[in-house]
Amino acid sequence: MKGSELVSIIWIAFYVVFVTASFFFANYKRNKALIERVGAFIFSMIVLATLAGAMAPEFFSFVLGIWWYDGSTINITATIVSIILTWTLAARAWEWLAGLAAVSLVLGAISWVITSFIL
Repeated sequence: MKGSELVSIIWIAFYVVFVTASFFFANYKRNKALIERVGAFIFSMIVLATLAGAMAPEFFSFVLGIWWYDGSTINITATIVSIILTWTLAARAWEWLAGLAAVSLVLGAISWVITSFIL
């Protein structure tokens, strides 16, 4: 198993737990109100969320200095499952999705600094 495949599996396992937690704790009524408020911008939000969800395993591989293996069935499956989970999460909890993106970017930046100093 290649390093990027391991990153993909860990990401999907984490993401499934995160989406499950959001279904239990997110405020669905507030999410529905947010979707109604943004109106025409919802398409842009969906596109950005889809890209962020699909690229998350590749982003973490890059940050950790692990070469992304394009021909892997596991990596392709992880990308597709990430997109589906992102849409599911967006339908239930946009705030949680935005929070996950922000935390991922901050932790990714910290990890990148640490790995660049180590390597």
